Amino acid sequence: MSMEFSCSDPGAVVRAANVRATLDAFKLMPAIGRRIVEKHDLRISDLRPDHFIRVQHWLNALKDIQTVVGPAKLRDVGRNVVESANIPMGEDTESILMNLDGIYYQNHRGDVGHYFSSRLPNRAIEVRCETPYPRNFEWGLIEGFCRYKATEGRRYSVEYINGPARALHTCTLIVRPLVG
Repeated sequence: MSMEFSCSDPGAVVRAANVRATLDAFKLMPAIGRRIVEKHDLRISDLRPDHFIRVQHWLNALKDIQTVVGPAKLRDVGRNVVESANIPMGEDTESILMNLDGIYYQNHRGDVGHYFSSRLPNRAIEVRCETPYPRNFEWGLIEGFCRYKATEGRRYSVEYINGPARALHTCTLIVRPLVG
């Protein structure tokens, strides 16, 4: 059964600051973002770095965003998460991607699935997503991590591969360094 939009651990929580990325993705229409977030028991005043909120509440809001606004907006939300996620200082993009599961659990508590990262030939990194987060959110998240360290002077391409329907594995992302 697919984990997408459904957290098997009802007590699982995520750093509230990460959820703020949902609002940041609605820069051009903040009222719509706020309305969707608040509809799912996510109070704006609770979206502070020191707070944790239920993963399922965020997933419900993300599902609503996909239905009401579309999957491209979920990708925007994923890209924005990097701005508020708890990421180890000093790590480069490739280290972040290879340690993504550990970083994920620095930002979550409970059973929320996993990221499986492996190195492929030609310095590519494969990230296999087995989390309750939606596919387009995952795609944006990996793109966000690839842009996060733009000061490194490196750029990356992110190839999205859809996972099988109703499987734990929602998608795979192949990250390749761009030459030049």
